[in-house]
Amino acid sequence: MKKIIFSLLVAALLASCSSDNLYQDPTNGLSTSTAVQTKSNVGMVLTGAYDQTGHYYYMTIGQIALDDMGDDEMLSNGAFGFSPYKWNQYTYDYTQYARINDGWWSSYCSYLWRKAYTAIDQCNLIIENADNLPNGCEDYLAQAHGLRGWNFLNLYHLFCPAYLNKTLGGDNGKGLFLRLASASSDKSTVVPRSDLKASLQQIIDDLTYAYEHCTSTSNYYINKKSAALFLARTYLEMGNYQKASEFAEVAASNTFDGSNLMSQQEYQSGFMTANSEWLWGFKFDEESTNIYASIPSFYHAATAMDANSTFGTANYGKQVPGEKVDNRVAYLNENAVDYVVGYSTIRFAKSFTDIFKKDENGIWTDCRALFPFYIDSKDGYFTAKFNNRSTLGVADYPMARIAEAYLIEAEAKFKLGDAATGLRVLNALQIKRNGSVSATINIDEIWKERRRELYGEGFALTDLKRLNMPLHREGDDQWSSTKDLPADSPRMMFPIPDDELDYNPYYKNSTEDYNKGQNDYWAR
Repeated sequence: MKKIIFSLLVAALLASCSSDNLYQDPTNGLSTSTAVQTKSNVGMVLTGAYDQTGHYYYMTIGQIALDDMGDDEMLSNGAFGFSPYKWNQYTYDYTQYARINDGWWSSYCSYLWRKAYTAIDQCNLIIENADNLPNGCEDYLAQAHGLRGWNFLNLYHLFCPAYLNKTLGGDNGKGLFLRLASASSDKSTVVPRSDLKASLQQIIDDLTYAYEHCTSTSNYYINKKSAALFLARTYLEMGNYQKASEFAEVAASNTFDGSNLMSQQEYQSGFMTANSEWLWGFKFDEESTNIYASIPSFYHAATAMDANSTFGTANYGKQVPGEKVDNRVAYLNENAVDYVVGYSTIRFAKSFTDIFKKDENGIWTDCRALFPFYIDSKDGYFTAKFNNRSTLGVADYPMARIAEAYLIEAEAKFKLGDAATGLRVLNALQIKRNGSVSATINIDEIWKERRRELYGEGFALTDLKRLNMPLHREGDDQWSSTKDLPADSPRMMFPIPDDELDYNPYYKNSTEDYNKGQNDYWAR
């Protein structure tokens, strides 16, 4: 009952404080005095920001898109027993519009944008009242900065060119709409698009505040260690390898011997419960799960096609028995292990599964090769990486893991000319996962290891952009009409939604103005 009452209070605050209209009249918002009157109220506003961040219109769609717009992850086309109902097929196919063109899935940008900026608005409400917060709200304020910083960083990944992009990036590249005032303030929330320099500096400023002031150690919220990892991630995006290394070392407690990483058994346990390697895990319980629209709903079907075909056996990763597709789906219904089906439409290309270590008998030994079976060779592999704790969608989702700190440290040290240290750190991760151990270090080795370690966690597209790599999808199982794009392609992002540009006075008055605010591929 206590949780229900708490949820109703949060809903009331959100209902009065946020709106689909980004330009709402401030008088329609939650009064400042009410929002910051008590520590409990401040906590509820912060909870609202987390709630918006975890909404399926934003986290589910966005995290999946950041992977299925890369080389390795794909969507079933619906011909092999599991219908995607068009969820994320348009992002996988690089068919996205600035306004709805063919169903809501053709313009995810509007939904991502709205939820992200609603979360940011909640954070702004706390931050702009820093001097008026009740006693005991210092960590709430630090989390608000950290969560705003994460949301701005996520919007950068989704809507901006990489800072290191040789054609579109750099200080003057098109950045974020830096809304730093809440709809309840007397300041305007109507802002122009900033450049990448200002955008990344704002992200650094927010995350630095969180790093310096967070006191909670719970890994279900932004904390000092997760803020440090996000700083390392941001500095890596900027090519500031010294700072990236510095904060990666903080995030990993300067320990890169594998002792602070998940065991192989933990890695294979379904990524459903935050553990000591997770610096921040987003918690979805029975009351907050998105159920069919949850991340596990799209990734998970089963951990093995039957009890005799588990990881390490000869039949793991083989085709499900049956003469036809319907027979194979029926086989899973009757025999699959941990069979919990939502949409279950995420697949991985065979070309990706081939980069994981196998023994002399062709059996995967790398504990991360969680590809238990496939229905048809043209449909790609199912994955067992993300499971459910009890019912569909009840699971934690990794937002920050120490393994990423290893990968950042390895890349940063390599870029700084300390290849020996970079290789040692990379090898420590590989050995812990029983993977292939690199004899030398270079960007391709690091990139492959990032793909093995972080698939399904929202890094595929961002890595392509940051490393100036082309999109290249191999194999007959990749059905998308977009199989190749050059490294500097302006398509490797979402369009700015017309909902923003049609109402923003900086961009609504002419085609020329519109194009200044829009990403280049969608210019009119």
